[in-house]
Amino acid sequence: MKKQLIVFAIICMTLAGTAQAQQSIFSLNYAISVPLGNTSNYIDQTSGRGFILEYQKFINKNWAIGGEFGHATFYKREENKVYTEGSASLSGIQYRYQYEWPIFLTANYYVLTGDKIRPYFGLGVGTIAHDRRIDMGIFTDQNTHWQFAIRPEVGLLYKPTYNTGFKLGVKYYNSFESSDLAGQSNLGINVGIVFMN
Repeated sequence: MKKQLIVFAIICMTLAGTAQAQQSIFSLNYAISVPLGNTSNYIDQTSGRGFILEYQKFINKNWAIGGEFGHATFYKREENKVYTEGSASLSGIQYRYQYEWPIFLTANYYVLTGDKIRPYFGLGVGTIAHDRRIDMGIFTDQNTHWQFAIRPEVGLLYKPTYNTGFKLGVKYYNSFESSDLAGQSNLGINVGIVFMN
């Protein structure tokens, strides 16, 4: 575990150095996810199991474009549920999981208000892989669904130093219905460390 943390720290520092040389921002974020809509019909518990990696390059003083990759795990234990697949039905305790993997192209507008604090607004367009799993006893049903998605965001970037900072962002993830899964949505609250120049 210690070796993995050291390797992770070296990668972060290397990426941060690259970001500084290219007029860009690289951030590592802890993600809290609140299920909404159809997602909350399946699992209605808030998840603290998530992360978001973001990289953006400034094209002028206000606009930055880039990408986002992340992961969130939703989990819930359901008592005395009936699960039906085809003509077979099982009843008992269900363990429900939904693993989400968002992949987005992003654009953010950073408001110039001062040296240390910069509010921003953003939009992401891409896809989310929803990996749903139900465990009941020795039986498991698992399916992965890819859906087109958009993600508006509002947040605050705080820069106590020139090269590093912190951010707080609120994102609304909305994926659209596919042939085998209704549209999914959740509210993401991200807190992260930012490396920039």
